[in-house]
Amino acid sequence: MSEYLKEYTCDICIIGAGPAGLNAAIYCGRAERDTIVLEGKEIGALEMTKEIQNWLGEKNIEGTELLKKFKDHARNNTNVRIIKGDAISLMLGMGKNMISTRSANITAEAVIICTGRGLRKELIEGESQLIGYGVSYCALCDGPLYKDKKVFLYGDDEEVFEDALALDQMGCHVNIITKKSINQLPSKVEEVKTKNIPIIDNMEITKVESNSGGLLQKIYCRSKNTNEIKEIELDGLFILSYVPSNSVFKKAGVELDELGNIRVDDNQRTNLKGVYAAGDVTGGLFQVVFAAAEGARAGINAAKYIRQMEKD
Repeated sequence: MSEYLKEYTCDICIIGAGPAGLNAAIYCGRAERDTIVLEGKEIGALEMTKEIQNWLGEKNIEGTELLKKFKDHARNNTNVRIIKGDAISLMLGMGKNMISTRSANITAEAVIICTGRGLRKELIEGESQLIGYGVSYCALCDGPLYKDKKVFLYGDDEEVFEDALALDQMGCHVNIITKKSINQLPSKVEEVKTKNIPIIDNMEITKVESNSGGLLQKIYCRSKNTNEIKEIELDGLFILSYVPSNSVFKKAGVELDELGNIRVDDNQRTNLKGVYAAGDVTGGLFQVVFAAAEGARAGINAAKYIRQMEKD
């Protein structure tokens, strides 16, 4: 239902708002390119670092403070917009690039992936094999496919309950599973209760299983209170607590190495035309200075790529 999704267009979309992504944005903005930085939910490595003593010009600075300086610098350029959202679906390397979040679609001429080390492993057994076959990270994108079908949302923030209400409006038979207890959930849960949407709390999904046709058939859940395993049959599962970025990129055709890092050349180019990557997501030395440098290189080369396109 497209009326729920915002539409954006830009020259360059940067996925990730850490040192690599923000420095790339500064260089893209200075090149007079309309740039969108997609800031995901997951806390990055810099934000989790208490003290940094090797950033030139700062004898000792907290990671959160340094990151704030990076963001303020990027925002200072009128060509740069920072919007919230995880990239959950990508169409890359085929001319126009399409990036979808749970609330927006972004069309860009070039893409720079700067998501950091991220979540290297799936958190639910069998999850990655069923993406697009019953497992989704976007209720608003894929909800219409499940009208009159039994779906579960898995997560514990405000977005889960907003999406539950949207799916209910779409005609889905909606249920919620959350690892938190009812009294720990955001206030939006009260509105969900008025719609009689079932909520299973203190429960963790451990495994998903397909039927003989390769479609999602059931999930296995473990009670956090009793460790009891419960088996539930369903048609669709929307996982809203995280996005395993390496699975998303691999599905989009981005080449990964044996460790799950994105392969790039000396210009930060991936195997896909117009798609670059920088920072920890490419492996190597996990240092702020290296991430920022790679971000600058990716930004310069992405802007150069677009200039060449315009000449052609």
